[in-house]
Amino acid sequence: MKNLLLLSFLVLMVASCKKKTNVVIQAQDYITGSGSGYAGMEYAVVETWTPVLETKSKIVATGFLDENGHAAFDLKMKNNRKYILGVAQPDNICYGGVVQHYLDHEKNNNVNFEYAHCAYSKLILTNASCFGPDDKLILYQTDDLENINDTFGWEHNGCVYWETTGGTDGAPLGYSRINYGNIYYKWEVTKNSITTNYYDTIFYPAGSYTTYQVDY
Repeated sequence: MKNLLLLSFLVLMVASCKKKTNVVIQAQDYITGSGSGYAGMEYAVVETWTPVLETKSKIVATGFLDENGHAAFDLKMKNNRKYILGVAQPDNICYGGVVQHYLDHEKNNNVNFEYAHCAYSKLILTNASCFGPDDKLILYQTDDLENINDTFGWEHNGCVYWETTGGTDGAPLGYSRINYGNIYYKWEVTKNSITTNYYDTIFYPAGSYTTYQVDY
């Protein structure tokens, strides 16, 4: 009995011992590679465990990213607990999200993530030479040129005039939020049973309000 208690105690000690690991965080603009968009944003590590039935947690590390979106720190982690790193998101970020990352006990953790600033787009579609209700437009919009044919296509039929209404997801009325940078357009126009494809590329600067009109 005594040996069993000693063995149980040793197993518990091994399971709860702490290992020191190094954690490196780096934010990178998905076009320029700069991390300055995340300068000064707060990070925190939460330790979680479940002693019986109810999960408990506490913050074990916190700090701020530097002017390059970078931070590095050492962290002691217990084998029988989980550690979740979170990084806050600036208001003007459209891609990148609030980062939540489970840290690895067995090795150093390099947490790299990409982000993109917002731009604001007003899209206007005009069937400038309408033949009738059989006219059709299918418009594709993406920031990934290689996969433009795999994106969702907006279909409009007949004598169309359409423009962005916006006003959702933090965008003002008349605009929608998109990732800044190059946006690639493809549209298929069918008139008199003849289909023609068109292509265009528009650069949307970060924070800009841009109107793009397709006349077909």
